[in-house]
Amino acid sequence: MNLWNKVIHSIFPSFCEVCKRPLNSDEVLVCNNCLKKLPFLTNCCKKCGTPGYSGDYCYYCLEHNFAFDRARVVFRYKEPVNDWIKRLKFSKDFALGFNLGRLLRLILNPAQRDKEEFLCVTIPLSKERQRARGFNQAEIIAKGMGFKTFNEVLKRVKNTPAQARLSAKERWRNVKDAFIASSEVKNRKVLLIDDVMTTGATLNEAAKALKSAGALWIEVLAVARNI
Repeated sequence: MNLWNKVIHSIFPSFCEVCKRPLNSDEVLVCNNCLKKLPFLTNCCKKCGTPGYSGDYCYYCLEHNFAFDRARVVFRYKEPVNDWIKRLKFSKDFALGFNLGRLLRLILNPAQRDKEEFLCVTIPLSKERQRARGFNQAEIIAKGMGFKTFNEVLKRVKNTPAQARLSAKERWRNVKDAFIASSEVKNRKVLLIDDVMTTGATLNEAAKALKSAGALWIEVLAVARNI
């Protein structure tokens, strides 16, 4: 943190989202003590993030044959992380969403070479939902992580019902062929960012569109896994 930011921090202190104590200048969103207590997703499948598997593939991968190549999921969709995501999506707490991205950057520490190597793309909303909500929550999180996003390369072409109201089988049918990708992704590695991964159906359909357009490798980055 530079000197100017330290001065601003001292005048307008931030507070831990969990215990509410003032944060130190090197802490983001939560204090270091509360950070250790967050619901980190550990011991999960490297391919799809399914908990309880430590290898490269699991039964869920074999069942669905995901189009993306790897998935990194940071948290389980539990308190307080699920509350943060809801506040961003439904209460328009943009500062919290941006700081959640900053926290992910602190945890994952993405190297500059990775930022340059990967084309960063967020899961797009339909035009209708984007117009109604006014923002894309994944975009705000990605900006907090410091990524430049190239969202024009992936478009949602179906105005599908919200996935949260559907069963697992309905989710897969709901988003089938929902995306198209441009040729700009040809021979590129893509980092595909979303807030919550549940069945993986939405991310899989987006990855299929990107692969069809020539993407070489797709890595999913999700804030939380809800399963």
